Amino acid sequence: MEYMDMNRLGGASRKARVEGGQLGGDEWTRHGSFVNKPTRGWLHSDSVVSTTGVSYTVRYMGCVEVLQSMRALDFNTRTQVTREAISVVCEAVPGAKGAQRRRKPSSRCLTSILGKSNLQFAGMTISLTISTSSLNLLASDCKQIIANHHMQSISFASGGDPDTAEYVAYVAKDPVNQRACHILECSEGLAQEVISTIGQAFELRFKQYLKNPPKLVTPHDR
Repeated sequence: MEYMDMNRLGGASRKARVEGGQLGGDEWTRHGSFVNKPTRGWLHSDSVVSTTGVSYTVRYMGCVEVLQSMRALDFNTRTQVTREAISVVCEAVPGAKGAQRRRKPSSRCLTSILGKSNLQFAGMTISLTISTSSLNLLASDCKQIIANHHMQSISFASGGDPDTAEYVAYVAKDPVNQRACHILECSEGLAQEVISTIGQAFELRFKQYLKNPPKLVTPHDR
């Protein structure tokens, strides 16, 4: 199971935290080791992830609105949010893997955090491109960009949960869905590779940030 906890650039401590393989938080502040780097090294060359990116063919399953900042939630609650979002879309999208599994009733806490679902592109095969700049979701048939989430907009990501092994979920902000948890369905064994690649992209992004931190904004600049 992989989780990454990501904090947005800003604040006095400028680091990024990733727990095992779950990315989460709303600031790029680091509180410990980054994603658990595989003993044999990352799957891809840093130069590819930093430029063109790595592409995977997955199914986009839709997204579920997240009504609260992930920063305000503890780590376990963030994990529950992504699991619940996966369950919601699995029940709503025909042919979803694991849809036959019965879902436990949502806790009152989760019903106050998760909002409406957007299933406009649900079930569509897409090309997911992971790079240090963004996660880009491109419809395979019509080449329409479903979403392009810059790394700074992503606050949490998870994948490889034993109960939902085929899924990767990440929380990001965009003008269409505001803050939402986006769900990707992967072929067998692919979810771990996808979440590992996202971890590699975040680590490289963080290293780039350390080399070229943004200038502090003075009151006069504002």
